[in-house]
Amino acid sequence: MKKNYLLLSLSAMALFLCSFYQISNMKPKMVMVEGGTFKMSPKENAVDPKTKKKIVYDITVASFEMAKFEVTVADWKAYTSANKMNMPARPSWGWNDEYPMTNITWTDAIKYCNWLSKVNNLKPAYTKKGEKYVCDFSADGYRLPSEAEWEYAAKGGNKSQNFTYSGGNDLEMIAWYAQNSRKSPQEIGTKLANELGIHDMSGNVWEWCWNYYSPIHHLVEKRDNPTGPDRGEKRTVRGGSWDSSKLDYLKPSNQLSWNPTSTNEFFGLRIVRTVK
Repeated sequence: MKKNYLLLSLSAMALFLCSFYQISNMKPKMVMVEGGTFKMSPKENAVDPKTKKKIVYDITVASFEMAKFEVTVADWKAYTSANKMNMPARPSWGWNDEYPMTNITWTDAIKYCNWLSKVNNLKPAYTKKGEKYVCDFSADGYRLPSEAEWEYAAKGGNKSQNFTYSGGNDLEMIAWYAQNSRKSPQEIGTKLANELGIHDMSGNVWEWCWNYYSPIHHLVEKRDNPTGPDRGEKRTVRGGSWDSSKLDYLKPSNQLSWNPTSTNEFFGLRIVRTVK
């Protein structure tokens, strides 16, 4: 009898811990990013072909919340467990709950955001119309940042000290990249945060953004809360990764594009929320 009671007690404890584990990974730590205006280039070192001057615009973004950390393996386990889904293919470095999640497509990221919104009783930002996802930027649910939001936060928002990278000029202090990562991502938050208290916006994993990629859209893009083109083939990622040996990739202004239904071991995500 005592043995059966002990087994039942252990089972109950395991269920409790599993439940607590899932709940704890449904409440991301968010940082308020006060809105403001900043200098944004359509791409790193873009130059006007006529004037030969660097192209830079004054871009304004409204206040929003951004996750303090990238979405982790533990976060993704909670998501897949709740939805009875399989995890992606196991990476060569194995699963570490405190590593940022990788091998996530843009579409995977969208679905995760909507799920996280629903379990927190928030209005999902995304709906699907045909084969296309539409974002309601007025919704209070979780979503991917626009490129403007991402770059503004990476540069330190209205607390910016104009560092070369997100949080400093010394990469060893603020980033996991090719020269120090030991060929894998590393635990979130183990490098110094930027001016806003947000970690790993340079290095660790590339982070999916909402925007379609277009090399010429900046010519017609609005300057107030821009969200990118209405259509396109590729989506953008920002921030560089643990594999980045090209240091320009780690700068907040650098932009990379990728097929939204494809991924690799360098890509992850970070979430934001619209605030009223």
